Amino acid sequence: MLHLKACDLLSSTDVRVVSPNITLYPVWEGEFGNSQVRLICALSGYFPNKLSVEWHKNGQILKDITPNEKTLVDEVKKAYSRFTEITPRTADWETGSTFTCKSVHNSSVFEKTIDICQILGKNPPLIHMEIPAYKTVSEKTSVEATCFIRSALNPNLTWLMDGGPPQTTPILDKNTTFTITKLTVPSTTWEKLTSLQCKVEHPCFSNVKTVHFSGPSVTLPHVEIKRSFQDLQKGDSAAFQCDISQLSSRDLYVALKANGQDILEKQYINLPEGPGPHSVSRIFYVPRELWKTDTSLTCAVKQGFSSSVVTSNSTSNIFVNPSVELYLASSKAQGQQTLLCSGLGFNPQIKWLNGISTSSYEISTDTKGRVAVTSQLTVPETVWKSGKVFKCEVSDKSMNNVVVEEISICSVTPTSSHEVAIYIQRPKLEELQKRGPVTVTCLLVGTSLSDFSITWKLGGQQSSPGHIHTEKPVSCRNGSETLHTFLNVSAEDWYSNKQVSCEGKHLCANKTYNAHISKNTALFKPALRIVEPTFTELYRSEKVALTCLVSGFLPSDIIVHWEENGRQLPASHYINSPSWKEPETSYFSMRSRLNVTRAEDNKSTYSCVAVHESSETPFVTSISDMFASVTYSKPSAILFEEEDELVCLVSGFSPPSINITWFRSETTQLLDYNITEPYPGQDGKFSIQSRLRLAPIDSLPGIVLTCQVTHEGTTLTVNMSKPDTLDHCNFFDTIKDTDVSQDALKETWSMALTFLCFFLFTIIFCLVVLVVKTK
Repeated sequence: MLHLKACDLLSSTDVRVVSPNITLYPVWEGEFGNSQVRLICALSGYFPNKLSVEWHKNGQILKDITPNEKTLVDEVKKAYSRFTEITPRTADWETGSTFTCKSVHNSSVFEKTIDICQILGKNPPLIHMEIPAYKTVSEKTSVEATCFIRSALNPNLTWLMDGGPPQTTPILDKNTTFTITKLTVPSTTWEKLTSLQCKVEHPCFSNVKTVHFSGPSVTLPHVEIKRSFQDLQKGDSAAFQCDISQLSSRDLYVALKANGQDILEKQYINLPEGPGPHSVSRIFYVPRELWKTDTSLTCAVKQGFSSSVVTSNSTSNIFVNPSVELYLASSKAQGQQTLLCSGLGFNPQIKWLNGISTSSYEISTDTKGRVAVTSQLTVPETVWKSGKVFKCEVSDKSMNNVVVEEISICSVTPTSSHEVAIYIQRPKLEELQKRGPVTVTCLLVGTSLSDFSITWKLGGQQSSPGHIHTEKPVSCRNGSETLHTFLNVSAEDWYSNKQVSCEGKHLCANKTYNAHISKNTALFKPALRIVEPTFTELYRSEKVALTCLVSGFLPSDIIVHWEENGRQLPASHYINSPSWKEPETSYFSMRSRLNVTRAEDNKSTYSCVAVHESSETPFVTSISDMFASVTYSKPSAILFEEEDELVCLVSGFSPPSINITWFRSETTQLLDYNITEPYPGQDGKFSIQSRLRLAPIDSLPGIVLTCQVTHEGTTLTVNMSKPDTLDHCNFFDTIKDTDVSQDALKETWSMALTFLCFFLFTIIFCLVVLVVKTK
């Protein structure tokens, strides 16, 4: 409980100091902004009571206002509270002056500051600006712009034209809610204006809104004129639509011109603010009295107050009589044909004659503004093939005119389509081998082959439909078509050499095209030869090709396949070429290529087999163990002596790369020899010879001659030597009578001295043995 009994607290013997809690807040009666504000400063819970309070405005002591003060005592807590209140002038408060409550207690300062900005915040209010419309500026001598904000404060509103103050004085109006300013300027001044600003200022906030009028468009607007598709004609007026795109945010007007002159009232457009680009459309209605054949209509657009006018493309020859086109369209449905009728004019209407009422209908406009109507009619293939004539009518009531066009299969088919190439093909060889009924094939190449009738004849008589089978035409990339038709011929008729003919005729032409065939009487047997891969191909490649050349056969039909060890290989393992005619002869040739993999080969025998009409038995040629020449095989070697030569014969090896070296007594390498090239045998293995020219010393006893063979990292040696005896030794005579070359002279004398020493040692050894036995 608070009591105003300060004496009781003063008489207390407790010595303590408690600082005050300071609070500053505004109060008002009624709606804020419509009543005067009072500021209350509350200092509570302090002790002792000695405390001073001062009010400040904008940092200066407030002298012209006397505050109301009240002090309260809390006996329970033994503390004091003081309330001081002032009523600031409304103008000072609304203009944002700051008010401070400053207190000093026990040499300590306590203060709080407040202003209207703390109450309302510092967010600026929105600025609303209204400017005169483009049409108003264009038609009036003076215009008015308005700027207003909603705020309970007393802000200051100013205008800036092109960054400077206006030449005319704005009108300012204020109330408790809005602050409004209006600016009136001449239209000529407004047209030259580049920017207009409305600026609001207050100590709590500031803001500005700018409207820009100047500056060219980023790009010139694109203007296009076309017929209004939704409303082609309104009463006796024709509707034209002006489409404008790529517009900046500046206002504009659109006008319709006939031969360069305005014919209707301009239409003004106010575009919204924004970066753009913008697009708009406007419709003009042209009365009938302006419908002339030579009338050229354009849309004209002027944006802003610049002098440049952008015009659209011109539309001419709009008010003309209708035209019609009738042609055959492609049809996806089988057994049907599609006819397409197209009309063009001011406002054409389309229909089919001859009692036809079922058709589709479409309408559009072209780039010139003329209306295009199309109608699609689907008719059965049989009706179209019958040659029936179809008629399409296009009329325009506005122009009082009617046109008719007609079409039929013969009117749309070019004369070049009446021609066809016919090729007749012999029966398949498989059928001929069976000596039974055969099938003859006729191939037609041309265009629109479904319009041709095909007739088969056997021995001059037309064949019955039961023996004929005809396929549907097949389209080719070059625009032509192919068609196959087949005739079953009995063995009796075929082998009695009756002529088989195939005839084709277009339904719109009188000319007939034909081709014929009969059994062949001249037969020539084929010759087969297998071309083996080279050694390099066998050695370096894991997969090689065997080529079978088949030549000199007649007729051209032939069947070629490959066999491995008597088992026929799948057709995917080899490729057969078509038969071709040999130059300047009547014979044919072809080739077949078989791919063989080393890993899958098991020393197999591969056979090329040809079946031909000239023989009841197949023609065969074979090759065995194809990879023998590159499959490793260890060599074998023998030595044999000929007159003055020693021959080293190496055989049964593969691959053919091999090296042969000669040695005397295992240490001296000999160089006087020759060597042949490796040559293959029938088994695919190779043989080679090396011949060493013998020197006289090679005939001495104990001399060992060695032929060393190196093949694929393996070394093989064979030796030959004379017996170790001196019988029949005429060493010196041989040395004396031998004519040696100058290059071998030094080696010969060295060997002679060596054997001389050996001879003397033998004599001495024999004498010693003789003496020992004698004793």
